[in-house]
Amino acid sequence: MPGKFIISGGNLILDTVIYLPAVAYPTIAAGGISTTTITILGVQPLDLISYSAQGLPLHLALENVYVSAANTAIFTWSTDSSGISAGTVPILLEISRVDGANLGTSIFPQTIA
Repeated sequence: MPGKFIISGGNLILDTVIYLPAVAYPTIAAGGISTTTITILGVQPLDLISYSAQGLPLHLALENVYVSAANTAIFTWSTDSSGISAGTVPILLEISRVDGANLGTSIFPQTIA
């Protein structure tokens, strides 16, 4: 990699990317919102999930992804003024975990020092 770079010294103990080749989304009416529950082995509450949806169908948006319980993520989908029928889409997920997150939200810093 050309140019300068610095290795991060933050508070993450896990930062990894996984590929899900066929995440199911539901049939959603025009202007609607719906969720799907996906099993992702290894995720745990308070993990931060960033996502990159690869080639979403026209009118469909992926609004949010979060861990609701161990090994379980909730995907929130929406549509614009047109509805959409159920299908699947490939998605890249970045999963980040803070050191000590199993101790609850009190372990998260409130500022950057």
